[in-house]
Amino acid sequence: MLTLGIFLVVLGILVFVHELGHFLLAKRAKVRVEAFSFGFGPRIFGWKRGETDYRISAVPLGGYVKMTGEDPSDEGATQQDSFTKKSVSDRMKIVLAGPLMNLLLPFFLMPLVYLVGIDQPTYLDATPVVGWVEEESPARKAGFERGDRIQAIQDEAVATWERAKILFVSNPNQPLRVSILRNGAPMALEITPESAGSSGGYTGLLPEMLPVIGSVSPDSVAEKANLQSGDRIASIDGEPIFHWIQMANIIRAHPEDPLLFAFQRGAETFSQTIRPARDAETDSGLLGITHREETVLKRYGLWKSLKSGVRDIYNSILLTFYVLGKLFTGGLSIKTLGGPILIAKMTGDAARVGLASLISFVAFLSLQLGILNLLPIPVLDGGHLAFLTLEALLRRPINVKIREAAQQVGFVLLLVFILIISYNDILRVLPIHVEEFFK
Repeated sequence: MLTLGIFLVVLGILVFVHELGHFLLAKRAKVRVEAFSFGFGPRIFGWKRGETDYRISAVPLGGYVKMTGEDPSDEGATQQDSFTKKSVSDRMKIVLAGPLMNLLLPFFLMPLVYLVGIDQPTYLDATPVVGWVEEESPARKAGFERGDRIQAIQDEAVATWERAKILFVSNPNQPLRVSILRNGAPMALEITPESAGSSGGYTGLLPEMLPVIGSVSPDSVAEKANLQSGDRIASIDGEPIFHWIQMANIIRAHPEDPLLFAFQRGAETFSQTIRPARDAETDSGLLGITHREETVLKRYGLWKSLKSGVRDIYNSILLTFYVLGKLFTGGLSIKTLGGPILIAKMTGDAARVGLASLISFVAFLSLQLGILNLLPIPVLDGGHLAFLTLEALLRRPINVKIREAAQQVGFVLLLVFILIISYNDILRVLPIHVEEFFK
């Protein structure tokens, strides 16, 4: 119930901000606003002020602003205060205001995250000593080894992992000269970070990550083997384990194979044979454990908070367009998308982590809502903008029947999309695979 309550509050904020944009610009253009509703369906309660009915409706999964003459066939469409009678530029401003408000909201929320304080991995402030080099990565090809101490990148002194990551991420496909210390001896290597889409440059260099269990998934192989949070994996089949990725690679490579684990719990050492489960999607081994990462709460000043917030927004925008591009080109399965159930769960998870996490998640959702609403799909704001653009180019309104037909097609497409992502959500919460059920 707590998760549902928080989700409805978050949804209410996002819907209110979106519809407030439409409302304010409509009032500015002197358009008659008949209703400003949170939710759809029957009116539960509300109040009327002036010409506008402010209401709460039965289905709290959205909202709307009802303006006189939105549909050219409405009775009030001929009135001077109707939406239809306003100029194309005024109507475009009203339509654009909703998504724009959602795009602007993160610029207020994300700096607040850093002012409130955000948990960041402690390794970011640590000396950049290489803890692991991924196989087949740019770092492996460049000759990096575990234990290398990064001293400078492109002659810029590097004292922390945070600075090293920034320089690598911000220079995809650019050859970088890296000065290191290896066993006390200075060396110079050249690495070209690979472009990883919205994530920037990828090197394959990782900091130290002790093989310590952070959490154990319910009903997993690890839980049945009595592994616990805080356990440190010491060896697998006699091979000493010093890094989390080293351990994860061994587990992934041995689905359903018996592996002899030695692990430490406090001052005691245990050994037992465990068979990793086989992940049906990746055909790799799965134990059901997550890494325990040490974090520290950091609060920034106003200027650095603004810079960090804008940087995060920029990265989120890049990520959104990267995912949309992958979806449209078939490079990403629609099964990876989630709907209201997943969003509600993630909202609850973010709230349990802390206030900064919840604010950050709300900012991210607002950004997605703003961008998706601008897609040129009839029934979305982007679809209305497309029709208004055509009207401006043709210098006459688009035929009502054409608009209605396009909106019906857009509604069907949107409904199908919602059903698909809702189906994905249901599959995620079911205790068994649907395919197994039908078998």
